[in-house]
Amino acid sequence: MSKTGKKKFDRRTMRSFAVSAVFAYDFILKEAAEAEKEKKKEAAAAARKKQPGPSDSIVINKVVGKGTRRRSKMTLLEYEEKYNGENSDVLKLLGYKKDDDAAEEPAEAAEKPFNTEEFIQDVLSSQLEEDGADEIIFADLPDYGEYLYPVVNGVIENIGEIDGYIGRNLTGWSIDRIKRTDLAVLRVAVFELVHFRDTVPLEIAINEAVEAAKSSDQKSGAFVNGVLAGVVRELNGEKK
Repeated sequence: MSKTGKKKFDRRTMRSFAVSAVFAYDFILKEAAEAEKEKKKEAAAAARKKQPGPSDSIVINKVVGKGTRRRSKMTLLEYEEKYNGENSDVLKLLGYKKDDDAAEEPAEAAEKPFNTEEFIQDVLSSQLEEDGADEIIFADLPDYGEYLYPVVNGVIENIGEIDGYIGRNLTGWSIDRIKRTDLAVLRVAVFELVHFRDTVPLEIAINEAVEAAKSSDQKSGAFVNGVLAGVVRELNGEKK
């Protein structure tokens, strides 16, 4: 690409942009999965810490009568069993929280999803900066609204369905083992096959996906072709 950022933005180029954006989104998915995994580990550790063990004890001061107090000691488990949750504030002060106490707490609000247009602009601007090109406003490009945005946004919104098609048409392989560049190519192509046939004919979707995969590895081209052929058979109701 020239220093002025001038380039012929044909449909094939826009497809490569879509694949790049979907490839970048894969890292967001991985980070989110890792964060969720870490959150669950921390929650499990906190639950184990707050759950009373056999030796955890509490001293109870009881007023017996006429101001006379009696001190008794029992384990937290015994206390919980005996009083069945009464005076549970005492336990809470000691850091013990029952499961039903936790359920009463309001759930945290889900994080606001990122803006897809800003995401596309950021990802592809970074890609073009590496080529020494000036910044390009992708929303101003031909085919942005008709192709690039709906495809990238469509993959993001339908990622579970798309990965389902891919996974069902793998033989002796799992989706986690697919090369990430090939997976991005497949996700874009499967979205086109399932949701975008009126805009991108089946033959073009498959041929350009195979060519894109071949650019990095001949074996990748054959692999992508085989998976997409299976997806087409599934969409046509044919047996695998």
